[in-house]
This record gives sequence, structure tokens and C-alpha cells, in this order.
Amino acid sequence: MSGLRLAAQERVLAEFKHILGEVDAFISFSSEGVATPTAITSNLQRIRLPEAAYVAELTIGDQAVIARAKAELNYKGKAKSRKSVVKMALLLNGVETDAWVCHDNKLFAFLDIEQCGLRSVVDEGSAERLEISDLANSPELDNVNILKQLLSAETREQLKKHHVRKHAKDGFFFFGPVEEGQIERKETWVGKKAATRRVYELKYQRKDPTKVAHHTHFSFDLTFTKLDGDWYAQIVPSWYYSYNGYVRSHWHEDLLSSQKRLEHNASVRNMVRFVAHFLSKLDDAEDDRLQFLSLLEFDVAEVDEADQVEGDEDDDLAEGTAA
Repeated sequence: MSGLRLAAQERVLAEFKHILGEVDAFISFSSEGVATPTAITSNLQRIRLPEAAYVAELTIGDQAVIARAKAELNYKGKAKSRKSVVKMALLLNGVETDAWVCHDNKLFAFLDIEQCGLRSVVDEGSAERLEISDLANSPELDNVNILKQLLSAETREQLKKHHVRKHAKDGFFFFGPVEEGQIERKETWVGKKAATRRVYELKYQRKDPTKVAHHTHFSFDLTFTKLDGDWYAQIVPSWYYSYNGYVRSHWHEDLLSSQKRLEHNASVRNMVRFVAHFLSKLDDAEDDRLQFLSLLEFDVAEVDEADQVEGDEDDDLAEGTAA
């Protein structure tokens, strides 16, 4: 290595980083002296639902909102959905939150609509408070779907403040730079011990180091589901490759395929655990809002087979016989 030119050494180092991935996390996972796991960690993260949701009738006129948006927001197209019109109406009133859902000409939110900027687009006299069970335990599929959409919208709002964006088309979340011109972003987290994970990196072309090759973003899908009466967020980690920090790179599929071939079970497990840790530490999650808790684990501890046949006087059975 010492005989190579500096540029060649940098290329070799970059290849090692690409192959080895998150070295600190791998060492933490595979270090000697770690006891054999007694539980399997799933990708289901427990969540605490807010106590209530709020609903009110929308009072905006679509054509009037679009006309104002063209004049005041430099909007040039046609609204593709009712949601787009509501979003523009809120922006025209100086409200930038995404923590809401519109359905059947109604606006739903975990925020008290009468006490926040959302009241600017609704009939205030129509606002109602709903117990969260009215949605979570409803026999109507639409109501359950509204809750799932609200959970996604609330998560988007919380993550937006931490420079984690939601892809407009495909709906997954991806990390971006914290400040303009940032080349790399790392986040500290705690697994078996404190570690860091690279969640964003600006990559330059090898042939011309002055030109950007692509942006690498750690990403994850997040869906919400109810199992046996409890609610969970399901985490599916991945990577996103853009050419300008937002728009998908033409080489995204090839780059993603190459990265996936290098990942093993331990690295994927650590990716899930990192996302769960990041979500659980969102500092703007209030007690009465959505909160992310621990990952669901399944106990796989070895049980003394003698205990399984307690009271059986047959010595062969007590010792456990392979079937």
C-alpha cells in the first residue's frame, strides 16, 4: 500500500469502506465475549398512539386556492389531488405542517385543530375530538386507514425537523445533509455500545473528482400495523441514490443492487436497530403525541428439557431424547 500513489490509496480505501460497510457496528456485533442471543429482534417497533385525534369540515374552494397559489406561490400546474389543494391553502395561510390527513372533505390531525394553524382551512364550529380508539378499533376500514395515514404524516413532520425527508412519489424516508455543502453525515446511536453510522455521503466521479457522481442516502420504509391489539411500525431499511440530493439517480438500481450483495444478516439487523433508536430519540415527540418505543423481540432462550417434562419419572425423557 505504501508504494501506491495517494490517489490509488484513496481508491483502495474507498473500496474497503464499500465492502466492509459500517466497520464500527460490525465490530460491535461480532466482538468476542458477547453472549449468545436469547431473543430474536424483529423489525416491528412498538409505538404509543396519541390519546385523541381531531376532525373538522374543510371550507376551501379549490379554484380560488389554485388561483391564489399561481399568483402568490408561483404555482404553474394543476392540482393533482384534493390533498394538493389543501396543502396550498395551508401554505397561503403561512402553515407549513404536514401532520394532517384529508378525507371526504374533512381534515384529520393529532393536533387540536382549533388551537393551531389548521383552523385556517376548516369550519371551526365543526371541529370534534375523537378518542383514538374510535379510529384504531373501528370496524370501518376507512377509519383504520385514516389512522395509519395520520401516523405516517405525524412521523413525516417529526423527521422533517431532523433532515430526514419523505420521497414524494414512493413514500420512503431518506437522510439528507444537515447543512448546505455537507459531504458526509454520521449519526451516533447505541446498540451493544455507542457507535456511529454514515447516513449520507456525497460521492464524486473517479475520472473527474470535481464532478458529482451521486448522493448516497440511508433510507427506510415505515408502515404501521396492528397485531394482537397493539400497534407497531414496521421498519424496512435500504439505500437511496440521487443525483442532486433529491431526485433518483439513473444508476440507482445498479448501485442499490451492488450494495445489497454486500449486506449480511447482521448488518441488516443493525440497520433496523439504528432506525428504531433514531425514531425513539426524536426530541420533539411529546407525551401526548406519537412515540416510538422498543423493538419487538421473540424469546428463543434455550429451555432445560428436564423442565419441560417436570414430574415425569422416566429418566430417559427427563434427559431429553432427540426426536
